[in-house]
Order: sequence, then structure tokens, then C-alpha cells
Amino acid sequence: MADERQEARRIIAEVARAVDRRLAVEVRELPGGERLGLVLTHGNRHAQIELPVSAVMAAGEGAIERNELRLRLKRATDTMLFKPMPDHRLAVKPVAPPGGQTTFRTPRGRGRR
Repeated sequence: MADERQEARRIIAEVARAVDRRLAVEVRELPGGERLGLVLTHGNRHAQIELPVSAVMAAGEGAIERNELRLRLKRATDTMLFKPMPDHRLAVKPVAPPGGQTTFRTPRGRGRR
């Protein structure tokens, strides 16, 4: 059991290094023993995710599973590092009518005499 945990930590460290060399990962054991808690740190930003031990161990065996683990870590890292785009639909401003704010007026100038 301890060998399995050590192997899972090694796999997570390798995959995290592939995502970003400056990404620090702290692996914590969660109650129940089926999941691992990861604390990702990049500079002064932090993120937390949970992964099943079986998914981490499968990543050590196959390329597809390893890529899925890499994508999970990358998604968490990107969410941590980049602010989401503002929702432009929330700040809808009224658009002025074409031709300015004036109302219809009769033309001036050469009118009736």
C-alpha cells in the first residue's frame, strides 16, 4: 500500500512537471484512502483538486490515461492562473439611434416665403 502511494506521488510529480516546470504539487491523503488531494501552487496562486488513486495509477501504465491526468492538472492550473473573461452580456448599454439624439424636424432654410 505504501509503495502504491509512493508510485502515485512520483507519477503526479512527473505529470505536473510536464504541465509547467514552476508548478509545485503537494499530495495529501484524504480519509477513506481512495482519493488523493492535490494542492497546486504557482507563485502566489493556489488551487486544489482531488483525484482517485486508481486514475493516477492507470496514468503510469498507459499514454491515454497519462494524457487525461495531464489535462486535469492543466485545466486546474489554467483556471488558477488566468482570470475568466468578463461576461459582456451583463453590461448591456443602450445604443443611440442612428443620426444622433434629435427628433424629426422640418428642414430649415429655403422654406415658404
